[in-house]
Amino acid sequence: MVSLSTGWLPRLEDRSYYELSAVLKVMRKFSQERSVDGFEFGLLPEWDCENPPLTPTQAPLGCEKHGLDEILNKLLKEEFRILSVHASRDVGCYLCSEEGQKYAKGLRLLEDSLKFCRSLKVNLCVVHFWDPWKKSFDVARLRRVYEEFQNEFPDVALSVENIPTVIEGNTPFSLIHGFKHVTLDLKWASMFNEFDLFLDRLGVVDNVHIQGKSQSGLFYPTVGNLDYKRALLQLAGKGYSRVLTVELEGKSTFQEIRSYAEELKHMKIASNS
Repeated sequence: MVSLSTGWLPRLEDRSYYELSAVLKVMRKFSQERSVDGFEFGLLPEWDCENPPLTPTQAPLGCEKHGLDEILNKLLKEEFRILSVHASRDVGCYLCSEEGQKYAKGLRLLEDSLKFCRSLKVNLCVVHFWDPWKKSFDVARLRRVYEEFQNEFPDVALSVENIPTVIEGNTPFSLIHGFKHVTLDLKWASMFNEFDLFLDRLGVVDNVHIQGKSQSGLFYPTVGNLDYKRALLQLAGKGYSRVLTVELEGKSTFQEIRSYAEELKHMKIASNS
């Protein structure tokens, strides 16, 4: 299934990524045209009314805020097919904090995201599970948190993304070892030259992020040298048949995204024939 991450959709309308009305407008357009199978809805830390984002942001401090209940009500009124929900990208930063209040907020954000998925009847929740800038953190504690929440929400796959890390002696691939559900982001696999390692662990991969820039109808990574088209054909050839999520960096057009979604579908069909 071909999915679109909602975080960049407003760019197609020359609007800011944190404008919820623009996100919903572009989702409606793609839904009406049935050019993709669904969406990965991103819960932005910019919408948090309690704290400014811990991770880098381009949004002004006073940008619009939205609670989860408000967002949920708006989505329930629509007929969008949401294939996954991306928890706030700040979750991992909070969970890796030594400050009790921040750690507690990380737990709360994670629980709220999983409840949000349940309310939407979405069975896949993508999460950044560690702080990508922190040189040391309690990996064992993170694994305990993961097991606790996955056991509490067995109907929602808690899918850990292979985001970057600077923790000594580890890479994204080594950190995700042992997690039941994984989201493979091709950009980060390109950055760390780890894509081939994931080919032998596709049984735990339930979502693939195609994060990159659009050029001449194809997507390319902004770091590393991974050939996305070749990588996607390898995934299909290995039997991967779950979600492919497009995450655009930079600018593109509706037509380019529609065409790329069709290319992904044909690529999958050709590989299976």
